[in-house]
Amino acid sequence: MPSSLIMRVSAVALGLAGGGVYAASQGLLPIPSGGADAPQPIASAAGDLLPPASAAPATAAAAATDAPLPLSLAVAMAPEMSEPQVDPVVEVALTEEAAAPDLPGLAAMGDGPTPDAAPAQIPDPAAATPEGPQLSPLGLPCGLSVDATAQPAAMVALDILSPCQPDTSVTVEHSGLTITARTDALGLLTLDIPAFETPAFFTVRMGDGTENSLLVPLADLREYDRIGVSWAGHAALSLHAMEFGARFGEEGHVWAETPRTPAAALDGTGGFLTQLGDPTMDDPMLAQVYTLPRDTLSEGDSVRLSLDAEITEANCGDPAEARTLRAEAAGRVEVTPLTFTHPGCDAVGDFLVLQNLLGDVRLASN
Repeated sequence: MPSSLIMRVSAVALGLAGGGVYAASQGLLPIPSGGADAPQPIASAAGDLLPPASAAPATAAAAATDAPLPLSLAVAMAPEMSEPQVDPVVEVALTEEAAAPDLPGLAAMGDGPTPDAAPAQIPDPAAATPEGPQLSPLGLPCGLSVDATAQPAAMVALDILSPCQPDTSVTVEHSGLTITARTDALGLLTLDIPAFETPAFFTVRMGDGTENSLLVPLADLREYDRIGVSWAGHAALSLHAMEFGARFGEEGHVWAETPRTPAAALDGTGGFLTQLGDPTMDDPMLAQVYTLPRDTLSEGDSVRLSLDAEITEANCGDPAEARTLRAEAAGRVEVTPLTFTHPGCDAVGDFLVLQNLLGDVRLASN
């Protein structure tokens, strides 16, 4: 009989014998006659007799010497074997039963790939969770945001932020005025723009086509007159305002070299010039706007306006496209197209004076 079967039968016999002993001790089985104090041998499931519970160790040892022990008792008294003898067939079966379940990625932990094992599936965190908003390198959410705030002297402060578009072209449009500038390394651009109408409507457009529009009311616009010029490319236009009879270079000559600030209009000194756009861009759109507070004009006073274009290596012989803008006391904005051609490159360094394009600013009475 195979050794594995012997071991299993012995285990069953021991279990039955032990259960019988326990049942007798608890009074669940009747004890044979012969006296309550004299335990009788109990028959095991294998047909052998177990010695009484009160038998002395010496008697049991003698019985083991004189006669072979029953199979169940022999198994119970056998010393523990260091290595159990397992039938090879059983060992193979146990090994197969104890094999780990076929889990994805488990084969990669062994000595080599399992031929029939499925390839390891590594979960993708991005696929497991909804895609979040894109962030700039500084952790700011991408996208365009524009804030506009009314400032003194009918100016509008624009704060343009697009964190994922640093050093990018920005186009701003307002009442026929169009300029381009560039965001900084953080995607930020701040501009102070003179308004031509109220509420002032602004459109901000990024290089990728993203745009934002907003309205800004200006309660003090009626207190100012505005004249401006806007152009594309390298036309190099310059707007001049000669206040109250001033000549070129004198006090009261307001232009790019002496532009003044809005503070001059607020304290009653005179007007100021605002220069808009970034001339260092490849295809810039620039503008200059002159602002005059109406309460600085007295009856009969006037401001003479003129416009000229410098001839440079970048524009000599080229046509130019521009437009002039004019609004008085928050009235309708007048936009006039302007086209001309720069003189040839032998005139580089000279100025082309554009006559009679801008009428003087006058106020007959307050």
